[in-house]
Parts: sequence; structure tokens; C-alpha cells
Amino acid sequence: KLKKPLSIEYIFDRIDTDDPIWGLMVRTDTPVSFKGRPSNLKASPLWKRGMLQGFITMTTFTNWQSSFRFDSLHEMAFGQDDDELEEQMKNGIRKYDEDGSLAEELEASVKGGNPHIEGIVYPRIAEVSLFGGLGCGKQLLRLLVEHLERLKATVLHNYDYIVLQATENSIPFYESMGFVRVGCVQGKTPSPNKYHCSPVEEYHTKKHGETPASVAKDFGVDAWDVVFLSKPLWPELVQKSWLKKGTKLFVPKLRAASKAGSADAKSTPTSPKWYMAEENETPRGIAKKFNVDFSELLQANKKRYPDLVGNSRLMPGTRIQVSRFDIDEGNSIAYSHWTFPDAADEEDDDPSYMMALKLDRKKGQEAKVKPVADSLAVTMQPYVPEATGVKELLLQTEAPKATRLAPVFTGKKPLKEPKKPKRPMSSYAHYTVEARSSMTVQLQGKSIVEINKILSEKWKAMSDEDK
Repeated sequence: KLKKPLSIEYIFDRIDTDDPIWGLMVRTDTPVSFKGRPSNLKASPLWKRGMLQGFITMTTFTNWQSSFRFDSLHEMAFGQDDDELEEQMKNGIRKYDEDGSLAEELEASVKGGNPHIEGIVYPRIAEVSLFGGLGCGKQLLRLLVEHLERLKATVLHNYDYIVLQATENSIPFYESMGFVRVGCVQGKTPSPNKYHCSPVEEYHTKKHGETPASVAKDFGVDAWDVVFLSKPLWPELVQKSWLKKGTKLFVPKLRAASKAGSADAKSTPTSPKWYMAEENETPRGIAKKFNVDFSELLQANKKRYPDLVGNSRLMPGTRIQVSRFDIDEGNSIAYSHWTFPDAADEEDDDPSYMMALKLDRKKGQEAKVKPVADSLAVTMQPYVPEATGVKELLLQTEAPKATRLAPVFTGKKPLKEPKKPKRPMSSYAHYTVEARSSMTVQLQGKSIVEINKILSEKWKAMSDEDK
């Protein structure tokens, strides 16, 4: 996913699956002069009104791995980087979540869903799902961020962050727009077919007339988070729903703890995860330096250094773990976006380069000011194929003929660069293409998650020779 551009199959899957989906597009219009009148300039014979120049779509971040977590300090988060990328990370060329604070904020946001049905949904995290542009990319992304920062909160979208997966060539562009790389990991085992959500606290209303909004206020959390987490119990629930005494609600546990100032609240780490030892330092001395439990530090590092003891004299540069001893990192791999519950280990699933940006939410009068949208030469309009010239463009039967220009004499024949071989499709990719066409009847009416599950099961049942 990092080195190759998005495939047409991936684009179709995103458009079919993303819910909700919102986006912008840029299309050519009739050329006009600086004074706003139709231009006298003769357009290129290849130019037509309604041609697509750029597009961007977004949705609510969803994944199909119940073991997924945002974690920039996890040993495997960036553990599968190639040598070149690893060197860029070490030298500070690439921008990433060095202290793990951004990943921790993302992981603390509410989530819920069944990975085998609708997926695990993060209503506070938006995702750029599809994006491309010819000279208008920055403006499209700025317009999207401006829209999200001013979007009124609902139970399905209450965005504080925006994430995306970047291809290799797009990384510097996203960094220039404020995005940084964030670590993500997932488990190696398939996700169970059951509802999964962020930690919650069960609450029963103590009197008639309580509402999700009043309960959220008492716990110091967002009312929309209470509504989202309680939706499986009460599908029609809204912020001001009048509740009977004894009604069960789910309140986000970690957010409630942090608002109340609880000692076990999740907080930004005060110490780094790793420490490079100086010459002749000992594990016992390092534990004292970072004020952590010596036995926990020793146990965490014995996996790497089996003979380690409290008074071991360490060589300079020895990597010692000094925090996060409660997280088991042994059964995790780098996250691959858009993998489904039973297909986490397929051969085509390369680790994804995930990036994130924290939004600056606007409210009240401030939300009405839209400097990026107001700076456009023309106002944004709802997409109507007839009004934009797209319908006429699509119904066109003959391609326009380009005007032949007189050749320029240079004195020597230019050398042509030989065509480079394309990367071949994997056997699994060939299989899915053939299976989709031959199983049209069986797959008709099924969701993308169900289709991928069926294909994955049939693939695993095939012999090595058939594969």
C-alpha cells in the first residue's frame, strides 16, 4: 500500500462500502476572462467542459480488526519499514508521532461495531478515503479540513481528527499540510464475530426524566459519545431522549476517568518507551533514573536479553524498555488498512503508512467564517451532471482529434526510455478477479465484507498446487 498507487478495484470498493461518504470534485468549465466574460481564447481540441481535474472523498474511520490499536510506541508500529524509510525516520526527514501522544489520543476516542458486519466505527475520526488532483490538491484538502472543523456534531460524526493512508510519493505533500505519521498495529489472529467497543462504564438512570445529555454532563463526557455507545441498546436514542428510571446506558470509561481526575486515567506518557544505555549502566540504576518498578523493567527486557540481571553492566547504546510494561507486544504486526476479519494474513497485505492531523474545531460565529471557500473564484455548487457538462461529456461517442503541430527540428533523434516492466499481480489477486466474474450469482446482493470473507475462505481451502 505504501509503494503502489491505489488500484481501480480499491477505488470501487471504497465508493461501494464507505458510509457516510462526502466529497468534493473540480471540473473544467467554459473559459472566462479576468472580467468574468466568456474568453476569446481558442480552447485545446482535447478540452471539454465537465472534465474531471480533482476529487477528494471522506468517511468515518472504520476498520475490520478488533485487535487494531493506534500506538506509535509499539515495537512493531514501524518495525516493517525498509532500510531507506528507517534511515529517514532516524534522521528526522519524515515527520512522525515521536512521543506517542497523538496515537494515544486517537486510541482514547470512542469506537464500536462488529468487524464481521458494519466494522468498528470511530465517530470522532474522519478518514480521507480517495484523493487525486491536477494542480488543485492542496486547495481540495484545505476545503475538506475547513468543512470538517465547522461540521455540526451528530451521533455518526463528531470529528476531532482526520487520518489517511499515504502512498510513497504523497508523504511529503501530506507533511506539508500538517499530517504526521502515526503508528498502528493489529493482532495476527482473525477477529471474532461479535460487537467490540471502547471501554465503557454501565450506568442505570436513578430517576425519571434523565437524558443522555444530563448523564454525560454528570460524568464530564460528550453527550454524543454516550448516544453512540448506547445505540446498540436503544437505536432511536438522541441527546434529549427522556428516559425512565433504571434505563441502562453506556458511558465512555476512559474519558470519564480523565475528566474526573482519576488516578487510573489514561494520560500522555511522561517518559519515553525506550532508553539507550550509557556505558556500564545497570538495569537497576535505569529503573531508579526513570522512577519505574525494577522487577517490571527487568521482566520486559528479558525477552530481548535472557541473561539480564539487576547488576548487568550494559554496553553503550543498549536499547532498554523503560515504560508501557502492561502492554503485550508479542502477538502484533504492523497494521494493513482495508483488511477484513478473516484476511489479516493474506500475502498482498503490506503495512500501511498511516498519517493523522488533529482538527481545530470551530463553534458558533467562528464556524460561519470559511476563508478557504470564500477565496475561490467561483462558489461551490452541489454536483449536478447536467449543469456541469458531465452528462454531455459521457454521452460523447467520438474522441476529439488533436491538432497536429509542426515538428521542431533538433538535429538528432531523441532517445526513448525503454518501458519498465510492471509489477505482476499476485496469485491471490488473480484468483479474486476470476472468482468475482465466475461467482456473479452467488455474490449478488452481498456486502463487500461478506464477499471478501467468502473469497478468503475458498482461497484458504485450495491446495498449494491450485494456488
